Amino acid sequence: MKSSHSREWLVALPDHPAAAAAVAALDPITQRVNHPSGRPWLVGEWESTDLRTESAGRTSIAILGPASVTPQRLSRIAERTTDAVALDELSFAGCFHLIASVDGVVRIQGSLSGLRRVVHAEIGGVTVAATRADVLAALSNAELDRRRLVLRFLLSEIPLHTMNAPLWQDVHAVDEDSCLLLTPDGRARSRRRWQPPPDDQPLHKAAEALRTALVDSVRTRVTSGPTVTADLSGGLDSTTLCFLAARDGRPLTALTKLAADVGDDDPQWADLAAEHLPGLRRITIPFTDIPAHYSDVLEPLPPTEEPFPGVEDRPMYRAMAARLAAAGSQMHLTGDGGDETLMGGATGVFELLRRSPLAGLRYLRAYRALEHWRWRDIAMYARERREAYPEWLARRARSIIASPLDDEGASNLVQLPPWATPEAVGLARELLLEEAERTQQRGHNWTAHHTVLGVQLCASLVRAASPLYAAEGIRLNSPYLDDAVLHACMTARAHERRTPWAYKPLLVAAMRGIVPDRCLARSTKAEGSNVEHAGLRTNAEKLVALCEDSRLGRLGLIDPRVLREICSGFQMRMFTPYAISTTASTERWLRDQEQLVTTEAKP
Repeated sequence: MKSSHSREWLVALPDHPAAAAAVAALDPITQRVNHPSGRPWLVGEWESTDLRTESAGRTSIAILGPASVTPQRLSRIAERTTDAVALDELSFAGCFHLIASVDGVVRIQGSLSGLRRVVHAEIGGVTVAATRADVLAALSNAELDRRRLVLRFLLSEIPLHTMNAPLWQDVHAVDEDSCLLLTPDGRARSRRRWQPPPDDQPLHKAAEALRTALVDSVRTRVTSGPTVTADLSGGLDSTTLCFLAARDGRPLTALTKLAADVGDDDPQWADLAAEHLPGLRRITIPFTDIPAHYSDVLEPLPPTEEPFPGVEDRPMYRAMAARLAAAGSQMHLTGDGGDETLMGGATGVFELLRRSPLAGLRYLRAYRALEHWRWRDIAMYARERREAYPEWLARRARSIIASPLDDEGASNLVQLPPWATPEAVGLARELLLEEAERTQQRGHNWTAHHTVLGVQLCASLVRAASPLYAAEGIRLNSPYLDDAVLHACMTARAHERRTPWAYKPLLVAAMRGIVPDRCLARSTKAEGSNVEHAGLRTNAEKLVALCEDSRLGRLGLIDPRVLREICSGFQMRMFTPYAISTTASTERWLRDQEQLVTTEAKP
């Protein structure tokens, strides 16, 4: 088997004799850990400091990734654990995979955000789990799944449980809120381990929980050993992480990307934060040193697990990773996930209307002014929130279209770009209707549902960016995507967590006394659309070249002629940049996958 496993990958095997065949099929393995029975349990490649294991009798427990658990505590947990299901109650700060072997039963789980996820496939008659889908796909010689590939350039952020599924046939993802149990007979079953909490805590209570979660989360990273750096973009999320990382006089190196967009006030806020961080070492990258959007879109890179969501930003991430590596970074903290956890993917105003009509109307009027909502949009949102998610998805799937990308098309949230073929539209409709029959709403209402799925979308971006940093020897970490942080945020009343009158009030309340009030006073957020449009214009020829001998075209999923006309004609409607991004990401990924075939064909 040949595959591209960027820096870290792990395969978990059942305590079964047939699992040895999977071990034999893998590349020469850097690390291996056995079951208490002596059979292979964990195989793969990881930094020795990133995997901790403790055993007692017929129980072994492993943690892969940053976690606030000492060897002594892990040993005590192993000593008292006689049932893999009993591990549901474990709670540590950090973001990690938990793997256990308990009396022959293997339990493996990732993080609620999906940043660390679990996939599984049947190999040699037994179910094998892994932390990366491409590992299992290469191990089982799985074929690409065209239907799932189509959804990678879907213009929607709603059916994420489908969009984030592995792109190979017969390789399956475990739901983020569940764990996978591998039994001694080689079979497997998924088990729910978490549900979104009730959003009934007043702001000050939720803020206390968030403060504890974030303090513990950042402390876990800065005390874990590697040299830690952090983004200091000027945004409230990254600024908070810098103050937490620099507490008690700890040295910190922070990266600031200077203004690239008209009206971008991020650098001024970053400078203000730096004034209150004595001893801070700063790395500043001028806008002119950041490669333009899409500048490397024709450049092959090592194959990855999934398409890069936002391939236009890939040159920026690579440039930033290189600068951080030159400064000695081994672990880098980003504020990714802050928007999604702290505010959620919906306002909560429609749930508030049902509980407290007068307060709900006051919020609704404010949001209508702030977000420029039309009354017909409000009526549609209110109607949809009375509909169960499976029925909502089925109705949208039946009406899926190849969108003209204009404003009116926005009302249909499930759509494909205009270059999608009729066959692609049919494949997407077919798969989404199947998903609607077996899916469920995440959480007790639509606000919780949108929050969870928004967090998972953000995690997919961080997960895709991680190999770019790993290529420079850097572990990318996003504390806002930790389980404990997500849980704390979701306990807050939705209409207090996000309001039309204050910016991120939950974080502001949580960080009083840690982050200076002047920094907490920010109420703006930078917007970079003009930079993206400039990148599209500058690299239009490269995007046109990507249409030549299109791999998506070969698969019958797009009409390259239509895509070429839009890329070369600058027909920029509302959703055009996003549509080009998702399609170019998928096309680039397919081309990079061909490197594996070429490598395997060589003697």
